[in-house]
Amino acid sequence: MQFALYFSTAPAPEKLTREQLERLLPVRFSSEKDALHGAALVIRGGQHPWLIEGPGVRLEAQEIAQRCAALLRLVSR
Repeated sequence: MQFALYFSTAPAPEKLTREQLERLLPVRFSSEKDALHGAALVIRGGQHPWLIEGPGVRLEAQEIAQRCAALLRLVSR
């Protein structure tokens, strides 16, 4: 199974369209957990995750930030 993480140097727009995503190059992961770890690294690097998409999964920017918060707190210690 493949999970795609889309991110950018700019914050995600409120209403995300397929056209906007097509302008970004996704990074592929084999699991949702790995994609969330990738998103946490993106956030630590000062960039903005827009979307994680995979089989039965669609996480937009706000949910990604919430799900990465605990990992980011752990790493910032």
